[in-house]
Amino acid sequence: MGFFQEDMFENFFRYLIVPGADFWGSSRSKGLAVTAGLFVLGVVGTLILSATGWDLSWPASVYSAGAEHGGWAYARDLPWRRIYDYGELPTIFLAIGALAVIIAEMLGKIRTDYRKPCMVILLTVILGPGLIVNGVIKPLWGRSRPADIVQFGGSGEYRAVWQLGKPGDGRSLPSGHCASAFSIAALAAFYPWHPWFGVSMLLGGIAYGFLTGAARVVQGGHYPTDVLWAGVIVLMLISLLYYVVFRIPENGPTALPGQQDSTKSTGFNTNE
Repeated sequence: MGFFQEDMFENFFRYLIVPGADFWGSSRSKGLAVTAGLFVLGVVGTLILSATGWDLSWPASVYSAGAEHGGWAYARDLPWRRIYDYGELPTIFLAIGALAVIIAEMLGKIRTDYRKPCMVILLTVILGPGLIVNGVIKPLWGRSRPADIVQFGGSGEYRAVWQLGKPGDGRSLPSGHCASAFSIAALAAFYPWHPWFGVSMLLGGIAYGFLTGAARVVQGGHYPTDVLWAGVIVLMLISLLYYVVFRIPENGPTALPGQQDSTKSTGFNTNE
């Protein structure tokens, strides 16, 4: 038998996602722990990118003064151009599909227990890239884009993540395109019903987010830290919706015995 057993990864994600299987405890406790862990990961990643100078050196590696497209010579090359122009479409279609399933179930047109994972998907798209990223943080943080700072031919000032600028002066942090791409990871909410699909979509959404991030860095639109925090914010939101708001692990088909129906022992439904 090889080191990588067939069910090793599935068991890992089961222990991560199904409450009561380990020391994590309730779904809400696990959700808060995962959310806090993601935030810490964002802070550590930011410190590394800033301390090493990579936050500026990576955009600098694809910038050439005097080149076309304002010095960002590869900005309109494939696949970066296609990612920028059409990269948000999968997320839009995903949100529309989730909404369609929710409405169809409410109208009694279909019979399924997919409403909660579809709500996770829909709210992730609306609240993540829609409200939190593009509606609140980007206009208030005031961080100039790489293409707008002095180092790359502009007139603005480079600011680290923790340095607030004047609201409205820049919309670099975090990346809206990347936040939209990372939202694909919300399909992980289907894990209790379809484990391998959930795991694949979680990893695929993260990979798609970083691919979109590479495109935005090449185009002079964002710094690596903008990409990082787009992912952290969206994944934190998914964690809160999945574990805390809808408590899907405690109600899905893979919940452990005694967790799906708490009314049998207490007379009250503690999962609502």
